[in-house]
Amino acid sequence: MEHDQRESLSHNEIHVSDVFQDNDNFVSSFIPSHEVDHFSDRENVLDEEGYNDFPIEGNEVQAVSATREAMFHDVYCFVVSKTQQMVLSPGGSKLWIPIMDAVSSITIGEEFDSIHSAEERYRKYADIAGFDVRLSNKKTNKLGRVQVRYFVCSKEGQPAKRDFDSIEAGYGEKKRRNSSVKRTGCNACMKIHFVSAVGRYVVYKINECHNHKLFLPEDRLFSRSNRQLGFTDRTNVFNACSSKVGITQSHRMQSIIKGGIESSGGTARDHINFKRDVINFIGNKDAQMFVNKLSNRRANCPNYFFEYKVEKKELIACFWADETARKNYKEFGDVISFDATYRTNQYQMRFVPFVAVDNHTKSVVVGAALIAQEKVPHFTWILQAFMKAHGTQPKLCITDQCPSMKQAIPIVFPNAKHRLCMWHITNKFKDNISSYVAKETSFLTEIKKLVWNIHNEPEEFESRWNELMDMYSLRGVPWWDEMYNIRDSWIPAYYKDFHMSGLMKTTSRSESINAFFRVYAKFADDLVFFINQFDHAIEDQRKAHCALEVETRTTIPRKLSPSSIEAQACDVYTRTIFLAVQKELNKAVWFCTLKCDEDGDDVKVYQVVHNILDESFDYDCNHFQRIGFLCRHVFKVMLNDQVQKIPEKYILHRWRRGLVPVEIMPARARYGEMNVVKQEKMNKAVEFFDKIIGSVRNDDEELTNFVDYLNNYAEAVAMGKPLLSNKESKDETIAELIGVSQPESVDIFPPSGIRNKGRGKSKRMIGASERAAQIAKKPKRLCRSCGIESRHDSRNCPEKRVG
Repeated sequence: MEHDQRESLSHNEIHVSDVFQDNDNFVSSFIPSHEVDHFSDRENVLDEEGYNDFPIEGNEVQAVSATREAMFHDVYCFVVSKTQQMVLSPGGSKLWIPIMDAVSSITIGEEFDSIHSAEERYRKYADIAGFDVRLSNKKTNKLGRVQVRYFVCSKEGQPAKRDFDSIEAGYGEKKRRNSSVKRTGCNACMKIHFVSAVGRYVVYKINECHNHKLFLPEDRLFSRSNRQLGFTDRTNVFNACSSKVGITQSHRMQSIIKGGIESSGGTARDHINFKRDVINFIGNKDAQMFVNKLSNRRANCPNYFFEYKVEKKELIACFWADETARKNYKEFGDVISFDATYRTNQYQMRFVPFVAVDNHTKSVVVGAALIAQEKVPHFTWILQAFMKAHGTQPKLCITDQCPSMKQAIPIVFPNAKHRLCMWHITNKFKDNISSYVAKETSFLTEIKKLVWNIHNEPEEFESRWNELMDMYSLRGVPWWDEMYNIRDSWIPAYYKDFHMSGLMKTTSRSESINAFFRVYAKFADDLVFFINQFDHAIEDQRKAHCALEVETRTTIPRKLSPSSIEAQACDVYTRTIFLAVQKELNKAVWFCTLKCDEDGDDVKVYQVVHNILDESFDYDCNHFQRIGFLCRHVFKVMLNDQVQKIPEKYILHRWRRGLVPVEIMPARARYGEMNVVKQEKMNKAVEFFDKIIGSVRNDDEELTNFVDYLNNYAEAVAMGKPLLSNKESKDETIAELIGVSQPESVDIFPPSGIRNKGRGKSKRMIGASERAAQIAKKPKRLCRSCGIESRHDSRNCPEKRVG
């Protein structure tokens, strides 16, 4: 049999030491370990010479080299590609040996300054040869210095044996995953030891024979070493997750940007696996890392406020506000709105942002909280934290009809006015009347016109309300009676004289902010991811505020009149408020008169009294109390009386320019979670690289020189840097990206078992096969009615129903 096999392959037969050419014959099989030991392991040759596991000096190396020529006696070799050859033993087993040049090959006796330089050398050799490297055993002395180090092929060893019986697997249970065999017992390796005489590490064994096929040059991009993600690729994956971009889509985009799949940095599965690694890095340490992250910010920035509450080692509430949020509250905290929203994190903790209106009439967040339950103690705690952060109570709080909020606000904010959201109430009008009244009458139009009217007096409202209740027979209906009893908490007529009551009448700003945050956060996010997403959202919000500040400072709005009042308003107000004041001035000129002789329903008369001595105005519409700047009626009187400027007491501080400094620096940079100088240098390096590529892309010689320079520089840098394992490198990158390291101990855990109102239930219909699979998983039990072990009991026994 052995003779026949040699005869059949004699036309491809050549000796190991000959020069090989391409050959299309390529046969693969696994090699029995006893045959590998028979002719491929050079350590056996060393055993014959008496040099096994002993330091190899000069004459011994020559002895080993002398035995190499006789090593493959009666062995046939076949070239399978330009980079590898197959060796066929007399027993029919096969080995694959890389074809290397003298520069790339590693020889026995080669010396290295350190373990890292030896590892880097073997990894470069393996990359050219077409296999992956794994670190194996090492021996250290009493001082901890490594004396012996083994580097082996990644396919060294045998696969773990896993017993599995498909008969015992129940229906619907997870089957064993089909995966390729990654260990074949390959003996290829490099072993080094420390030689005291020369003070360096020396190669004393090198085995180039593999019992598996090697990667071809065109296939090496799929090797494990070439699929490892670099820092840039990992950053792109993390940023894609943060931007709610699919990993596969992000990988496709990176492949296009980098010029093809061979330069894309791993496969899509590798990118997905890195996202998994980030999640596993956080794991059950999520709440502890979240608290550590915000506590570090508080330590690095004294004006950063953060408080949290733990019960039974579970995080149940927390509140935070950065320095800019606290400044915003100081300037614009007279009226705030807050509402709890869900689906922002995987633990279903309710997110509660506190919202105010800035000097550009835009919503700004002045604080944020997470709570486990919408109960009075939880709301009371976050409001107390809010008070501790800001020091003063708001004048007006707007919420929905949450009963827990209604009880908590008077406890913590006794001096604040609590106003209910009008939209939530008016949206329920239709649900509390008959279909006939809703469709066939004008009741809804009339009642909405009444409740939204800002000019009614309380007596007018009450009289008209009672008329409508009697007209449509709604008096005595519990819901309508309840809304009337709490009318002073939601009807504008009762807030006419209240400061800035017209700024917010609903929680629409809170609803808008909640929708804004849901663009960034996902219901599957952990707390560490959530706070990073919160930072991104706040940065975008403040970037918009910065744009408005710059526009106010650098542009001059077009004036509609030569009035000195309009010029003064342009100088003191922000651009947004100036345009609103300009509109009132324009209407004062074109739509208001001092005397009106006409009578009619469409003519409204307002009385304005101008006190010349103290430059004060008394007026009926209360526009200044509700909005914060004067109305058209007062401007008409001022123009008539030739008043040149708006009195200072009527220029509200909250509408002036430049109240809050512009902050566009990322949160991670402000709180020391990233090295700003290093990031700037990295950005500068990328900028220079792009410029150079743009300049030399059409010059082949210059481009070649540039690539050679980068290659030499990369090798020089690598020589002085220690090699990190893939896990060490990955963990270091993840900690840098998320801005917090893994804690040594975990004392705080995420809340469990949360069920809040409004969370919703799964309404997915379960099919018959899935239901049967769920039933099959349940253990059988003995039915006392029929005496059979089954998945029913005596209460629902089929025989009992038949009887």
